[in-house]
Amino acid sequence: MGSLLIFIFIIIFISVLTIRFHVTPFLTLIAAAFIFGILSGMSEWLVQYVTGGAGRIFSLLGIPIYCGAVIGQILRHGHFIEKIVEDVKRTIKAPDMAAGVVGYLLSIPLMCCLTAYVVMLPLIEQMEKEHSSGGRLFYMAAFGSVLSFVLILPLPVVYSMTTTFGVPGSESFGINLITIPLSLFLLGIGYVVSKKLSKGPQHPVPELEGLVEPVMLSLPRWKVWLPIALPVFLITIGYLFSPLSAISDVNIALVISVFVSLLLVSEGPRRIALEKGTKNAGIILFDLCGAGALGFVISASSFPDEVFALISGILPVVVIPFVLAVLIQTAQGSRVVTAVITATILAGTDIVASIPTIPLILMISAGTLVVSYVSDPYFWLVQRSTGDSIPTVVRRFTLPLAGAGVLIFCCAMVLSIIG
Repeated sequence: MGSLLIFIFIIIFISVLTIRFHVTPFLTLIAAAFIFGILSGMSEWLVQYVTGGAGRIFSLLGIPIYCGAVIGQILRHGHFIEKIVEDVKRTIKAPDMAAGVVGYLLSIPLMCCLTAYVVMLPLIEQMEKEHSSGGRLFYMAAFGSVLSFVLILPLPVVYSMTTTFGVPGSESFGINLITIPLSLFLLGIGYVVSKKLSKGPQHPVPELEGLVEPVMLSLPRWKVWLPIALPVFLITIGYLFSPLSAISDVNIALVISVFVSLLLVSEGPRRIALEKGTKNAGIILFDLCGAGALGFVISASSFPDEVFALISGILPVVVIPFVLAVLIQTAQGSRVVTAVITATILAGTDIVASIPTIPLILMISAGTLVVSYVSDPYFWLVQRSTGDSIPTVVRRFTLPLAGAGVLIFCCAMVLSIIG
């Protein structure tokens, strides 16, 4: 039971450093990795485990995260985002639902739900200044960005799991046949729930023509949508046509996309996008590398075997990935970190062989949604941008995400039974 007790201590340690002292996730997770290893008696190979785990994450997500961060800055400083939102509103008349759809779409090429929200934030704030929508624009944008981020391949949450579990590239994208309809269904449910949870009288949100400069809305449609569509197009073409299979790799597709996107803007926005994108990508990658270090150390200990032996006698095997993901998400707040650590731990157990791949991935994705509270950076970002109280953010952000997680969990259970 030693590793289990150490793990509980590490959860408390991470929570205290994150919530009470606001220590950056990278330092917190690296320190947690060293402490876990020392207390578990792994001193001899500990440094190699820590650096190896961090290096594995960098090799896995370094290129996608960097390219996504730069593309996000291009959309923002090239003023593409205004035209994108305007186009979506022409199709989807409800502005809050449009915000959710844009957040959902932006997470895909940007490889980060927080970046998608931040890119949208100036426009959402500008719209809210004119006429209040009860804050639904903020919450729907956040909700939509998280849904695609945790469910769709090749975004980092699912991508890290398929890679860790060794799912062949030719098979891994089949998960989108389930997760895309499921995520869109949940987005619709979120819209209905958001309307019920919104406070105060509702007022129509003005059209964008009165909020942004006309020149921004006159940009060619193909130009503003290309940074979003190109990565998806390249991956799909590479997946469908074997002679072009190289571009189905997310790294190659995003490198091509970021260069094309840079050519779409002038020198000024290009410089800003590269500078700010590099800075944002560095912060994200350091945090993820810390998660990789902790996950590798935990998986190399006796913790996976002890967890399996303990929980398997109490809970059905199929729910163990979900419960483990909930615990890790509660401790440190990052959904990618939760996916990386949970998948790394489970990869060394018999659970991977006993649960079909898609339900297994859905279980972990569901667990990343259930607890979005004070350890989650997105929780505080939403709280600061809306100005709402913590109980209000819990009611309008945490609980809807938890509900989505429960529904995904139920879907995974059904698939595991019929699969």
